[in-house]
Amino acid sequence: MQCVGSPRTGTSGSLYNRINPAAFAIPAVGNIGFGCARNDLWGPGVNNWDMSLQKSVRVTERAQIRLRVEAFNVFNHTQFSGFNSTLNYSGLTKPVPTNFPYNSAGQPVNITGFGTVYGVRDPRILQLVAKFVF
Repeated sequence: MQCVGSPRTGTSGSLYNRINPAAFAIPAVGNIGFGCARNDLWGPGVNNWDMSLQKSVRVTERAQIRLRVEAFNVFNHTQFSGFNSTLNYSGLTKPVPTNFPYNSAGQPVNITGFGTVYGVRDPRILQLVAKFVF
């Protein structure tokens, strides 16, 4: 693939439109296909908050119980882990992209097509820890 425009322009922010497919073309014969700037494609951002609370309770003079609650992704933000960056063409003589997520009418036809999100990170995870120290 060769860049002929900016991959980030023209996207609506939906799950099925993360990369501008019109920004890519088949490279000319003899061209190795570069043309995009360095780090021009990057994945979705991460908004992850981890928190914990701890309480120590003394049982005797030398023994205590430590209770801890840990929450990973405490605000339960949806975090996407990447997108499909593979663009398939029908052939070299008539280069027509074959794996767009939308058809010409704007209807989704391929939910795993070029530019679509393919995974999410973990949701909120809670953990309770009890420790007896003597």
